[in-house]
Amino acid sequence: MSVEKANFRLPGLGEIASETCLPIPEKLKARLLSVAVPTLSAIMFKMGLHSRFFSDLQPLQPACGRFCGPAWTVRAMPVREDIRAGIAQRQLPSLNRMALDAAPAQSVVVVASGGHPEVSFMGDIMATSLMVRGIAGVILDTSVSDISIVSKMELPVVCAGRNVRSSFSALMVIGCDEPVGVQGVAVFPGDIIVGDEDGAVCVPRHLADEIAEAAIEQEALEAFIIKKVAAGMPIDIAYPPSPEILAEYENWRATQEKTT
Repeated sequence: MSVEKANFRLPGLGEIASETCLPIPEKLKARLLSVAVPTLSAIMFKMGLHSRFFSDLQPLQPACGRFCGPAWTVRAMPVREDIRAGIAQRQLPSLNRMALDAAPAQSVVVVASGGHPEVSFMGDIMATSLMVRGIAGVILDTSVSDISIVSKMELPVVCAGRNVRSSFSALMVIGCDEPVGVQGVAVFPGDIIVGDEDGAVCVPRHLADEIAEAAIEQEALEAFIIKKVAAGMPIDIAYPPSPEILAEYENWRATQEKTT
């Protein structure tokens, strides 16, 4: 094999796919945090983005607060036993620790293992390390251990379940800050992860402003519809909103804007 072929790298996908984990502008982050995950998911679905919600992953904390941050991706694969032995004997570097230590503050760590709920990628020590370094949240397609401690931490975690078996027995980290797939969701480094009590979604960075604007507008409309339903309007009239309801909403919005 020639040196040229051995060093071959695929070209990037351009601005449509973010390439590294970069901070999110504060105004955009505030707008994304102002809306719920189901709303963001619905808006993206309307735009043809049908695979943005992390299905089958649940918030570890029942009252998980909303969180938002750029994706710091970590890729794991099935373990090779000689490499595992070398790491255990400190003859080889522990890539899982290095990959997590490199995660920038305010990012969301997204771990892609191919789906291994039978093992735990994170326990109380790792969670504490991430929390004190200002990590905004964690998405895992594995389980979590030390639940009695981790579930009480101020570190939102969306994961595949609870298990005490260490992932070191089955998985090894092989890369970070690169595109990964998690529960059928393509996550590029720097894509924007938003989570709450319903779970988490992955927002393509180049569409984030458009998605945030549409989601804020959608929640304003839904708040208006809820008031109508609470006042006794039949649901088949109120939602999806009829042209009459939409016209009434637009008039209401115009009135609100004049008074503010």
